[in-house]
Amino acid sequence: MSNFNEIDVTCEECGEEFPAIIWTAVHAQQDPELKDLLLGGELNLLMCPKCSYVAYQDHFVLYQDPAAELVAYIYPPAQEKDAEFLRKTMMSNFAEAQAIYKPKERKDYDPLLVFGLEAFVEMMDQEERRAEQSQIAEVICKEKEIPYFVLRPFEARRLKTMRVIPGVRGDKTAIAKGIHELFHVNPSLKYYRDLLTTEKLFA
Repeated sequence: MSNFNEIDVTCEECGEEFPAIIWTAVHAQQDPELKDLLLGGELNLLMCPKCSYVAYQDHFVLYQDPAAELVAYIYPPAQEKDAEFLRKTMMSNFAEAQAIYKPKERKDYDPLLVFGLEAFVEMMDQEERRAEQSQIAEVICKEKEIPYFVLRPFEARRLKTMRVIPGVRGDKTAIAKGIHELFHVNPSLKYYRDLLTTEKLFA
């Protein structure tokens, strides 16, 4: 579920102190409007009631989207120097949270550690672009009877690639052939063309 904290904030412009609500957890499925605010870079934007100065309150946010198999711990960029400690803490907290569920209900993917809302938004934007090309690729594969397989959301995210991959998983030749067939039908599928220069899906 989504959560927030009530804190006192001092305006950077005029020095006025005022109470404000800071969102510390966003559940994308339960609160899609908060997801939109976060991805639009508007979450935790505060306006001073005295001078109307608007500033972003940099704060930790836990983002969850079960449908996308995504749990992200988003820390302010200034804390990146503590990345190793925060990663260990994240994994420990995640394991503790999962322990309360029955084994079959536990997540079988790891959380992500991200520094800065901008970095997270950029990651999600790239993911959306790859998803768009995946949709196009799936249509082409079905129309042209090109074999394909579908990666799980967390797999595609880890590999930074599309979910729909033409060919047979683990078969380098079949995948390369499938990508060439896709690109022949639609040359604008640049993300698929880029796959030809990487080995990450061919292992």
